[in-house]
Amino acid sequence: MGQIQSAQGLDLFMSRSSRNGAGMTSDYSRQWLIFLIGLLVFDALAVMASLVLAFTIRISSGLLTYSAPHQVEAYLVLILISGPIWVVLFAANGLYRRDNLLGGSMEYQLTVKACTAGIVVLIIMSFLSRELVVVSRVWLLLAWAFSVVMVVLERFLARRLAYMLRGRGWFTANVLIVGANDQGIAMAEQWRNSSTSGMRVIGFVDDFKPAGTVVLHDLKVLGRPTALAQLAEQMGVQEVVVVPNAVAWETFEEIIAQASTPKSYRLRISPGFYELLNTGVEVTNQTFVPLFTINEARIVGVDAALKTALDYGLGSLLFMVTWPIMAAVAIALKLSNWYEPILTSHHTVGQGGVVFPMLKFNTSPIAAKLNHQNALAWLHRVLYLMGLDKLPQIFNVLLGQMSLVGPRPRVVGSPTVDPRKVNSLQAVKPGMFGPWLVEECWSSNESRDEFYYVRNWTIWLDLQILAQVALSLLRIRRKVRAIPARLRGGERLASTGTLPLNSPAMQNIAAASVASPERNSQSLSPSWHSSYKHSDGAR
Repeated sequence: MGQIQSAQGLDLFMSRSSRNGAGMTSDYSRQWLIFLIGLLVFDALAVMASLVLAFTIRISSGLLTYSAPHQVEAYLVLILISGPIWVVLFAANGLYRRDNLLGGSMEYQLTVKACTAGIVVLIIMSFLSRELVVVSRVWLLLAWAFSVVMVVLERFLARRLAYMLRGRGWFTANVLIVGANDQGIAMAEQWRNSSTSGMRVIGFVDDFKPAGTVVLHDLKVLGRPTALAQLAEQMGVQEVVVVPNAVAWETFEEIIAQASTPKSYRLRISPGFYELLNTGVEVTNQTFVPLFTINEARIVGVDAALKTALDYGLGSLLFMVTWPIMAAVAIALKLSNWYEPILTSHHTVGQGGVVFPMLKFNTSPIAAKLNHQNALAWLHRVLYLMGLDKLPQIFNVLLGQMSLVGPRPRVVGSPTVDPRKVNSLQAVKPGMFGPWLVEECWSSNESRDEFYYVRNWTIWLDLQILAQVALSLLRIRRKVRAIPARLRGGERLASTGTLPLNSPAMQNIAAASVASPERNSQSLSPSWHSSYKHSDGAR
């Protein structure tokens, strides 16, 4: 009886969707057409404005000495011609393709490339017309710099506007996922959790689960893959994503065979290792054979340069601001107990599995201090509660071992963490700050938040987390329930993020440390090693 009611409900849903499908598809295409036309117009205006600004600064303003004869009319003609020419170059570089827009840094890289090509065209034009007009080389240089800045800024603002409109349903494709296994569910959940993804999952088709089966929240199996074309047309689907390892081979073969036929949707194939992969992937061709190249790191190229600049730039600023605080804390700790080390080190797994000594102020004597009612015990408690014991990690950031923002550091030595997850998180550097510090802005599942951070990293996400940390700085408190456990017996917390010593991951790390002694922390002083076993790990 329940299956009959489910099937009836599904039929009702399908009938309603079929009436709205064509309208939804046309709305989606119309929205993108409006956006692309607006982008084209503002690209041309930004280019011409940058050339005018370069002319003003170099020639007409008198800010820079320029004594060569010049014709304003000739420059004006070049500026007016440049707008349409550069738009054509933008189109040739893929700057009006949907896949290159509204996500990632590829759009900005292509913008720099297209602006450079536009300047090359201007140089050629000025060379061919050198008998009529002499074009300033400084003007060309300024025009290139201003065009890059102004077009990138214009595209950035356009992306912000598009994200706002996506919150209202614009530029959002209806997606049908072929394959309702764990990977298909993981993709659907990630798209549902992101209001700016532009992907609205409406359901699944599957070989093995009957129609009407609830897969994720209100998402159901809508039918078999054999009815894919009919379902896509009825429901106004713009994107179909196939999970190869979730369907029968005959089904996958049939879908690929029909890929060249005209369709109302775009067919995409997800690699079969999405739920396991947190590194970057590039599609390459070796003698016309398409291959997936898996990068060792998640953040590469221009993105890596941006993150490095943020780490060293803001890290240096934080060091200059906080070094008096660190000096005062170090003196106070030494006065509170002359025989204890000021700093402790923790063997921490970094990017690529490299073990490094993560530094912290020594708060391990807190239990003994409180048990003896020592008057200075409050210092250790304040350091722990306010997170000031983590300030020495700035040195790890400046040494390139950590990042300002990243997953929680994993300390070697505890059986509380799944090594497979740790291996996946090694695609990025551990962070001094992260989503766990601003739980009110993220979900309550720290592991899911960390995987989301790694898979969806952008420089803007780092800046967002840093802003959230800054705004909640006065409200940040360590989990008070963790303190009694530390006071009773110095036990490690389940949330410390440490690795079991006998795990395969740790065996690999140990082998790497033996092979490369400079990568481990054997150079640490004995006092640091002795204090490590009493520490609370990464927290």
